[in-house]
Amino acid sequence: MTTTDAPPVRRGRQVIRVRTLREAAPLFARHTSPRILLAASVVVVAARVALGRWSITDAIVAAVLIAAQPFSEWLIHVYVLHVQPGRGRVSDALDRAAGLAHRLHHQDPYDLRWQFIHPRVTIGGLVFDALVVAAFRTPAAVTGVLTAIVLTTVYEWVHFLIHTDVPAKHWPYQQLHRAHRLHHYRNEAYWLGVTNHFGDRVLRTYPAKDDVPVSPTAVTALAGLKR
Repeated sequence: MTTTDAPPVRRGRQVIRVRTLREAAPLFARHTSPRILLAASVVVVAARVALGRWSITDAIVAAVLIAAQPFSEWLIHVYVLHVQPGRGRVSDALDRAAGLAHRLHHQDPYDLRWQFIHPRVTIGGLVFDALVVAAFRTPAAVTGVLTAIVLTTVYEWVHFLIHTDVPAKHWPYQQLHRAHRLHHYRNEAYWLGVTNHFGDRVLRTYPAKDDVPVSPTAVTALAGLKR
C-alpha cells in the first residue's frame, strides 16, 4: 500500500495517514477483526446458498436484526465500550474485553491498534453465532447469523473510515462523520451511534453541538487531531 505520507509511528503508536478509499480498503483488510469477519461472511454465504429453502422467515429475521441495530449499537457503546471498571466482576470482565481498549481509542483516536474490535471478541461472537445455528437448526438461523456478521463488518468499516483522512463527500456519511467526531472531541456521553443515529435520536443522545459541554476526556483526545 502506498500512502501520501510515510506512516508516522512513535512510542508504539500505529498511525498511518489514509486519504483515499483506495488506500483505506487494503489497510482495513489487513487488520485481524475485519479479516475474520470477511472470511466468515464468505463461509456463511456459501452455507446459506447450499441450504436453500428460502422463505419469508429469512426476510423477517434479517429485517428484525437490521431494525434492532441502532439500539444494540447504542447499548453496546454505553454499557460495554464505556463500562466503568471496579464496580464488580461483570464490569471488570467487560472492561478487560473491550472497555480498556476503547478508552485507549478515545485517548488516541488515530492509533489503529485500538480502532477495531479485539479478535477474541470477534471470535467469541462467531462462536455464539454457531451455537445459535446449532440450537435452531433452520436456514433462517443461518440468515440471521449472516445478517449479524454483515452488520458488524459494516460497523468496523464505517468506524475505521471516520478515523482516516478520507473526506466525507456525501450527505449520509457526512452526518455519521460529524456526529462521531463530536462523540470524540465534544462529549463521549452523546452521539453514540456509528453506522446510524436513529437510536441516538430516540434515546435523546443526539443534541445540538453547543447544547452539551466539552468533557475533560474529549479535551485530552484533541491531541489525536494533531497526531
